[in-house]
Amino acid sequence: MPWIKVLLSQGLALGCLYLLPSGILPGAPLILVLQGVAAAAIGRIVGLSLLWIPIQFLLPLAIAYNSSVPSWVYPAALVFCLLIYWNSASEQVPLYLTNRRTWKALGDLVTAENAKTFVDLGSGMGGVVTALAGAHPGLRAIGLETAPLVFLASRIRLLFAARANAQVIYKSIWDEDLAAHDIVYCFLSPVPMPRMFAKAKAEMRPGTLFVSNSFAVPGQEPTGIKDVADGRKTRLYLYRM
Repeated sequence: MPWIKVLLSQGLALGCLYLLPSGILPGAPLILVLQGVAAAAIGRIVGLSLLWIPIQFLLPLAIAYNSSVPSWVYPAALVFCLLIYWNSASEQVPLYLTNRRTWKALGDLVTAENAKTFVDLGSGMGGVVTALAGAHPGLRAIGLETAPLVFLASRIRLLFAARANAQVIYKSIWDEDLAAHDIVYCFLSPVPMPRMFAKAKAEMRPGTLFVSNSFAVPGQEPTGIKDVADGRKTRLYLYRM
């Protein structure tokens, strides 16, 4: 879970600071800033998304100066987190962001499959949809997202990217008709994978491709596995309908 990684990152950052000689340590405010910077860097190494960087940076300052923080900040921060991690509780799917090297690997699949339609189930910040639409003008790339702030950010991203063949829709992944797509891609979690694969088998056309980032479908042998040469050693599990 992301909060476990946050606590781990903050603990490691604090430990690293205490290992430094006391003579070179700055004053208290700057120490807290350094802890936040170090925690943000460690968080990225252990897999936290970019959205956690400001939280990591501000957390030590917020704790140390808690009495000076206006009372409205905490409920506002809770609402902000809810608008980003809208699906985490109900669907048990954290906000996983697909990295650039995986965009390229997915683009290779689009080329190999001669795909005309692609859907990203839970499209996050819209990176996959934007990248594939730009690299493959003949592809119709669609993203589905229901976390309000994440959806808004992806729509703004598409607006600036000006991809006529890309679209991000505010829609549940369970309401989409998967028969309309040549490649169905998801980066979910182990919890919904059996249900999602059952939906894919029931709706997708023969010969089309279901692609899962990092999480294999329990009890199902993939047609193939595509390894991505990135830092987290991403694996794409491919299932031919």
